[in-house]
Order: sequence, then structure tokens, then C-alpha cells
Amino acid sequence: MELYRVDYTLLGMVSPNCMKVLPISQNDETEKKTQKIIVGDQEGIVQMFQIRKGKINMLFKTLPLEKITEVCLGGALGTVQDKIFLSMGSSVRGYTKKGRLFLSFDTGLSEPIKCMYVTGNELLVSGRHIFNHFNDCKDSNTYLCPELINSIISLDIVKMQGVMPILACADLCIRILEGSTVKETFYLPSEPICLHLMKNNGGSYGNEVLVGLKNGHIVLLKIEKNASTICLWELKTPSKKGIITCIDCYEFSGEDHLLVGRQSGSVEIYSLDSHSVPIEKFKHSCSESITSIQGGAVRNYGIPEIVVTTFTGWLFGLTFADQNIDKEIILDSSNIILNDEKQKILDIRTEVSDLERLVAIQRNRYLEFTQKSSRPSVLPYLAIKNSMFLDTDNLIYHLIIELEATIDNILLQCNCSINFIDIENNNSAVVSKSKCKEEDDNKLLITYRCQLNTTKLELKMWSHEGDHGVLTAYITPLLQPKSCQVCNFSIKPLLYHQRTNKYVTCQPQSFLTLSGGFSLSEAHLWLSNCLPGIPEKPTAQENIEYSFKSIIVDTIILCAYSRGSINIKTDNITAISILKDNISKDATRKNIKLDMSYEVSENSLILMIEAIVSKLKLDIINDKKLKLIDAIKQLSVNSSTAGESLTKEYLTLISNENELKLDVSQRPFRMQRLQAIMLALFDDWHKLKGLNMKPNSREDLQEALQTSNALDSLISMFEL
Repeated sequence: MELYRVDYTLLGMVSPNCMKVLPISQNDETEKKTQKIIVGDQEGIVQMFQIRKGKINMLFKTLPLEKITEVCLGGALGTVQDKIFLSMGSSVRGYTKKGRLFLSFDTGLSEPIKCMYVTGNELLVSGRHIFNHFNDCKDSNTYLCPELINSIISLDIVKMQGVMPILACADLCIRILEGSTVKETFYLPSEPICLHLMKNNGGSYGNEVLVGLKNGHIVLLKIEKNASTICLWELKTPSKKGIITCIDCYEFSGEDHLLVGRQSGSVEIYSLDSHSVPIEKFKHSCSESITSIQGGAVRNYGIPEIVVTTFTGWLFGLTFADQNIDKEIILDSSNIILNDEKQKILDIRTEVSDLERLVAIQRNRYLEFTQKSSRPSVLPYLAIKNSMFLDTDNLIYHLIIELEATIDNILLQCNCSINFIDIENNNSAVVSKSKCKEEDDNKLLITYRCQLNTTKLELKMWSHEGDHGVLTAYITPLLQPKSCQVCNFSIKPLLYHQRTNKYVTCQPQSFLTLSGGFSLSEAHLWLSNCLPGIPEKPTAQENIEYSFKSIIVDTIILCAYSRGSINIKTDNITAISILKDNISKDATRKNIKLDMSYEVSENSLILMIEAIVSKLKLDIINDKKLKLIDAIKQLSVNSSTAGESLTKEYLTLISNENELKLDVSQRPFRMQRLQAIMLALFDDWHKLKGLNMKPNSREDLQEALQTSNALDSLISMFEL
């Protein structure tokens, strides 16, 4: 069932979790007033709105300060949580619902506040790595996290009889703290992005936490007082829905609902039952990433609504039809809007004409100033939200670029081979490819000329492992004077490997060992240049361990390194060759002498070949079936006798055409990539073993990879 959008206003750019709907007070409920909305934007402006008769009324607005990174509601335990807390820079400010400043507190953090949570007189804040707990604005506990902190929360203080901070970290786990130490670490199937208490209070016992993951899934965790954690359920959604950016719970029609906002612009509402996986009831899609989502009666008293903010600053509401809503109230409110429609149009026209006149005056002043003065023009700087993440289901990378202004064009340039998917069928941009010159060290030049009012561009791409370089995006907004901003994205050699938890049962049989006079930070840098998901800086430990899994061939890489030593274990022979070559180049560039030893086992080779063949067989068979279906369709057969001319096998094949196309589209170009991986494995096996290839052996292997019948004999082509 679809939701219906009502735009309220356009604000400045809004960071995640910077919009809240205030709970209704007893006086407001008696007078049947609507709920208020508080928003803090990246310009440091705090605004509170109330919607009456379809119009927005400004209740209070502050002057611009520092960028607001999070907005929380709080208050004394057991009272209405209508105190407003804002984090900006390294300080926290508190406002009443009437706009009076009652708190200005400098936390003393050495980095800007990224996450904040308030409950009672407890204040939890964190930067990228530092977590602080304050009680009545007095420092209580501090924790230095080795990984990037994405979100923080605390379980219900009253029900849990104390503060239990929970940190969502980039290494696929949540950390449960006791004081300044980690009491429990619980690993998740993907990186946790946001945390939220079940039903806004942690459930019946205050110990249930909803976790939004990077792969788009949602899990519900139950955390006991001793920090033992279990997963009650996992809501799995297609990866194409996008990363979860915000979560909220809202009760209407006598039932609890889960509200979800995603980076892709999708808004979803699920019926919530703590004992079973939620069921989707409503959904809505917009062209901008969602930053905040809340439920409340903001336009009409007693009528539930979903309030949403986007990255570019749109504040809008989503309404839906429900049997329990009083339809007369809706009709009355719509009649009020219809009666005022003519006056609204006149007001908007007057406002637009005034703005056009002011713009013309300022443009003339600017031209006069630039012509008379020799000073250069000041180029506008726009905040760009960009991300590149791996879609593990479809084996592709998503590149998302979002701007606060309309995008004119984007030029992509890269010094390694990258393949974009459906670039000709992109509806939001016109694509132009350019030929690359070898002497310019370019292998990709693509320009996207965006359509009018496009502020977000999402692209899908893939590359072969072993290729590495830098993808540079030159972004030109539709503004005067013309300017361009540059974003860089690193393409790493082992880009299809994903961080996993350290407790893997697989014991790889091939290894690579390096030793020499290098530091821990240099070893960390070498590995981070090859593998994705490694933090920017090494931890304070002497020995560091990471584990990775290939999403294509399901092999494991175990990395353990310290000062002067790197030990790598894996069954992926190609990964050993890639790591060996890249680390050797980095060490040679710094004149560091390395002692290197490696061993590749036959068992690793057989394991990898079997993994590739099992997937390749399916892809080759599906590809042949689709080609056969196209051939059958081209036959000129009388439609009245088509059923008699075709066998049951072909009729069944045609009836399954949509399923086959869907299966192939979910893993685009996987067959070509698996064939390339097998050829690379053939080359690396001979190189690492010091063997000479037989004449035409590589051509024979390439031919065998085209037919499913010859795949079973591939092992014989390798010299064991």
C-alpha cells in the first residue's frame, strides 16, 4: 500500500537523526493541539514548527551556529521527554520547547561529536573513536574504540537498573560497555549503522534493541543484564533497497509499527511484533536519501502521520488511509485547504516575483563588482554526500553522489578498468563515453549530463580483482559562476573481499609470510591499500588480526600482523599473488627490504576450482537457456499451432523465462567474471609454482570455460 506525500518546507541540509517530533503534553492533548517538529540543520540553525490548517507556523528559530550533528529529546525520568538536546562541534546545547537555552556544555572531546544519546541525567556522546559518558555533566566513563563508531544508545535505565551503553561499530559488531571497558562483543552479519530501542522503550523489559545494517537488513537483539546477547529475529530485505539510515517506532490503530528510512530514498512501515519478523504494510520512494523519520499527529489532531527529512533539507509528511481514522476530520481539513487555495496561489506568485526581483538586483551587483574589480570570483562550496559500498547479493558496487544543489554534469575518470551497468539506460542522465589515451594513464572517461532538478545520481559498477587505482568524480553543480568539486574513491585490488568476524572455523592451507624492518603502521597501510574495510589507523595493540571473505568464490583470508611481521593464510591463490605483488611494490617504493616466503597447496587449488566451477555451471546453463528462448521466439510458427509444434520441455522453458532473467539480472556479468577469475588462477598457479605454461594451454582453458561439459576436467589442465 502506498503512502501519500505532503511537502511542508525546504530547510538547509539535514544530517542523520536531526529531526524529532515532540511528544504531546497533557495541556496540548486537552486542547487537541497537533505535535511540534524540531529540526537542526548543517548551518547550525534550530527551528521548531507547528502545522495549523495546512500551514507551517514557526514557533522559534535560532541564529546560525556550528553544524548540528544530532538532535535528541530528553527530560527527567517519568516525565514528558520534551527537552531538546543538540550536538554541535564538541559541545551540547539544551533548549526548552519554548526556545529557551538552559544548557551549554563543552564535552572536551578531541574530535567533533558524531553520535549522542540522552536519558534522564545521563549524556552519552561519541566522536569517530572516542566514547564519553557524562552524569549531570560530569565525566563518568571514557572508552577509546579501535573501530569507527556508527551509533550509540543505552538500554532503559529504570528497567535495567543502571546505564548500559551500546556502541555500533564498523567491524560488524556491537560493543556493550560496563564503565570504561567492553563487557560483551556481539558480531552481526553486516556493519551496524543505526540503533533504536524496540517500541522506543526497549520493550517489556527494556532490553530489546533494533539494529539497522549496511546490507539493508534489520535485526532485533535481546541484551540481558550480564550483557549476554541473542538475536530474536532478522528482517531480510533485497539489497537494492539500500542502506538503512534511520529507524523509529510508532503506534497507531492500536498496533506498534516500525518506521525505516534508507539512503536510496525508500520509506517503509512494518507492523511490529516483538516475537516475529515484521511484515511490510506501507512504502514510499523519493529521489533523495532519508536522514530522519518520526511518527506523530502533526497536521491534524488524532490523525497519524510519518514525518521525514531528506539530505537536501526537504521536510514532508506521509499520510495513509486507515479504517480507524475519522474521515470527516480529513474532509474538513481538506475543505479548509481548498477554500484557501486561491489566496495561497496569489501569495506564492507574489513571493516568487519578489525573489526574482531580488535575484536580478544581486546578479547585477555581482557583475558590476567583478567587472570593475580585479579580484577573482568566490566559487561556491557545496557539501557533497558520497558513498561507494559493496552489494554482496548482486556482486556489484553502488556509487552514490548527492548534492544540495541541482547537478549539471559529473565526469568520471579512472586509471583502472571499471565496467558500469546499464549506463545507457540511466533515466536521470545522458551518458557520453570518451576514448582514453594510453599515455594519459586513463582507462575510463564517462560524462553524465543530468536532467533538470537532479540532486542525486546512483551508479552500479564492477571490476576485476587485481586491478586497482583511483576513481575520480568531477562534480559540476548548476550554479553561477561555474565551479567543479572533486571526489576520489579508492579501487582496491581485492575489492570483492568483505570483513568478517574473527571467529572463522576455516583453516586455510596456503600462506604468505613477510618480515623486515617495517613498523606496525606501515604494515597496516600496506594491507589497507589492498583490502577494503580496514580502519584508517591501527589499534594500540601489538598484534592485530583481521579476517575477510570473498563474496564471489567464498574463500577466507586471515591477516595477522605486528611490527616487522605479516602472516597471511588463505585458500585463495590469486589473493596471495595480488598481496605479494602490491606489498612488494609499496616496500620497494620506501626502500624497505622484505624477507618473503609463501606456499600454495594443491588442496587450496582444488577447493578454489570447485567453488568457481559450481557457480560457473549454473551461469553457463542459464545463459544457454536464454539464448535458446530467443531463438524459439524468432521462429515463424503459427500461433494457433505453436503449442503443438513445441515439446513440453521447450514450453516449460519459455514459461520460466522471467525467472531466468531475474536470476541472471541479480548477478550481472558473473559468468564473465568467474571465467576471468579462473584464467587469473591459472596464471598465478604457474607463476607461484615457478612452472612454464604448455603451448596453447591458456587458450585451451579459455575454450573449456565456455561449455559446462568441459568444466569437470579443468583440474587436469593445471599441473599438479
